[in-house]
Amino acid sequence: MNGRKLKLAGASRRLTDQKPVRAWDCLQHGNCVEVWSNDFFLYTALVDERADDGQLIWLIDKSTGSRRLFVRGDPVTLYWI
Repeated sequence: MNGRKLKLAGASRRLTDQKPVRAWDCLQHGNCVEVWSNDFFLYTALVDERADDGQLIWLIDKSTGSRRLFVRGDPVTLYWI
């Protein structure tokens, strides 16, 4: 499975070839990311908007279309897709 681990129903997986987004200010409208929290995959999202300093970001969940706001201190990690 190309160095990947996947657990169904728990939505926990780790993809070793993915890079976390270290600075949110480098994200642009339309970038696709995976949203994780506490080592659990939540969903795949598109970047909608972000603050110039990268402290706030709006993401659109690709499966539901829900728009969600995150603050840099929130317990989420974004991974480049």
